[in-house]
Amino acid sequence: MKFVKLVALAILISTARLMAQSDSEVIEPILSKQLQSPQVVTYQLQKFLEARVPALVVPASAEQWTSEAERIRRHLLEDVIFHGWPQEWVNSPPHFEDLGPLPAGKGYKLRKLRYEIVPGFYSTALLYEPENTQGKVPAVLNVMGHFPAAGNKEEFEQKLCINQALKGMMALNLEWINMGDLNTRFNDHYFGSHLDVLGMSGVGLFYLAMRRGLDYLAANPHADPDRLGVTGLSGGGWQTITLSSLDPRVRVSIPVAGYVNLQGRLERLPEEPGDLEQNPTDFLVGQDYST
Repeated sequence: MKFVKLVALAILISTARLMAQSDSEVIEPILSKQLQSPQVVTYQLQKFLEARVPALVVPASAEQWTSEAERIRRHLLEDVIFHGWPQEWVNSPPHFEDLGPLPAGKGYKLRKLRYEIVPGFYSTALLYEPENTQGKVPAVLNVMGHFPAAGNKEEFEQKLCINQALKGMMALNLEWINMGDLNTRFNDHYFGSHLDVLGMSGVGLFYLAMRRGLDYLAANPHADPDRLGVTGLSGGGWQTITLSSLDPRVRVSIPVAGYVNLQGRLERLPEEPGDLEQNPTDFLVGQDYST
């Protein structure tokens, strides 16, 4: 009987605690109490992370750096970027649909494509080609920055891709998550942290979104797989650096801005921490952009 009473008492106490926790009037004073000033917390966080920024070790030989570069690629792809991701998604071939031609100018052709990033999640892309393609031509992946309204329809993006096509290159311009056609509710980049909570690296989605474009160009019968390039501005600069560093198929890499190492990010806390994909979990602590 005593045991039953103790169990009943324990349940009663637990219920009372849960009710108290659900009462905002009870918990608000507790949460509003400041233990440390924001300045102190920011400083402590900066120092804690700065101590974990790896130094760039200068290799003694080309062979040593080649081996180290391969190790870094394998570590970031397998242990960080695609942590928790189904291998059938990571290794699946590119799935692009041709949505038909768009109005173009003299000397080049333009088509709109739709492609699958992961099952059930699609993006779009614009493909610029020389008007008369003969044999295999160089191909450039143009990756977007943070231009929510127009996305890959930004005037300067169109001019860049048209210029590449007029010079005899194939130019693929991807739509970036939460930009242009994908500028919809719940596509904000910070929702990638929800994937982290579920055990899947959030940056994996962003990496796959851009790698699919490289997969498409590498498999295109009119593109020369030995002459593949990547370029982009702002967030597209980050994409260019990351994809070019981790995918050896890229032969020419031209990032324009979008590069801030962990030290630079920490100096800007808390005003400008950067987008989630540029500060992904386990990416910078242990393997910074300086490497």
